Amino acid sequence: MPADSNSPDLLSGHPNAVYGVDWSPDGKLIASASLDNTVKIWDAKSGKQLARMPGHGDGVSAVAFSPDSKTLFSSSLDRSIKIWNIASASLVTTVAAHANFVWSLAWSRDGKSVVSGGYDSTACLWTPDGTRLQSVKPSGQPVMAVASAPAAAGGWHVAASKDSNAYVIDPRADKPRLTLTGHNGAIEGVVVSGDGSQVHTAGQDKTIRTWNAKTGDVVRVVDGHKSYIQCLAISADGTLLASGSQSGEIRIWNATTGRLFKTLSGHANTVYSLAFAPDAARLVSGSFDRTVKVWEMATGRRVTRRRER
Repeated sequence: MPADSNSPDLLSGHPNAVYGVDWSPDGKLIASASLDNTVKIWDAKSGKQLARMPGHGDGVSAVAFSPDSKTLFSSSLDRSIKIWNIASASLVTTVAAHANFVWSLAWSRDGKSVVSGGYDSTACLWTPDGTRLQSVKPSGQPVMAVASAPAAAGGWHVAASKDSNAYVIDPRADKPRLTLTGHNGAIEGVVVSGDGSQVHTAGQDKTIRTWNAKTGDVVRVVDGHKSYIQCLAISADGTLLASGSQSGEIRIWNATTGRLFKTLSGHANTVYSLAFAPDAARLVSGSFDRTVKVWEMATGRRVTRRRER
């Protein structure tokens, strides 16, 4: 329930920075990844912690639910990817994934593959059981964010790099098909529109750029924040875009027009990850301030836990 600023967050429990969050496609669960080396699963409605899943040997950087909400991938600074069974909250397998930090994850829309990005400058494609399908090094700089396009649009993925470019990579290709050039600084966030026609990127130059996914042409540039933009999320219906910044501010945008819809304030440090609920009625955010916050889109207010009497 929305409440005053002193009310506790709906989700509470990480003792260190939260680098990754995701909302299950069935709407029931939220996952969070923290520098405390754990993954946590939460009831999205009540805020109850359902599972604490240790196992990574270093901070956990990202989490991603499968489209059927039955499997979770987590990536870590320990260079591995772990695959978890959600029903039993148990580890299925650990994959030695990259030669440096694994920083980002994204499932394909059809559930047939997962793309990861790492500080070893590679973007890798995996089967749901952890078999490597593809490894591409688009540049000599770390891959900071990844995203996948729907199968109907070609099933390609995007790797956003610290070198200020984003790279469109086709399945089974050994090099990028397109280079999206225009940012002045590392790209920290990337998402693909619902129909796969556009790519949205954001980063250290404080702008959000929208690109034509076929031609690589710039469609729109928006001055997004007054500080670095650390992450992006897009709603399942493709109408809303969310950006999180180094200042802790979150902004919600009309994804079609680029117009600012709402500003969310409450984090005390960098917002590292964002994810919309499937119906886009709520948004979850993870921050370096060690909190996971849930927001109501209609009101822009933080959702808090009911106090027991």
